[in-house]
Amino acid sequence: MTPQETHATMLCMERFGGTFCVNLAAAMRYADPYNRQRIMNAFPEIIEKYGPTGPFQRRAEAFVA
Repeated sequence: MTPQETHATMLCMERFGGTFCVNLAAAMRYADPYNRQRIMNAFPEIIEKYGPTGPFQRRAEAFVA
């Protein structure tokens, strides 16, 4: 995942996720690259849901346009 995709994933987690996802996105934002990857590896279903191929990315693109 590119840095831009990671950033977009965190934004979607913050905008569309529940409390856990919002806080997980905050942890990812403050983590160094190694620990950010560890978080992403620990929660692949969340990353898939809010990531580049997930349905929330298309919803987020509607806000940008």
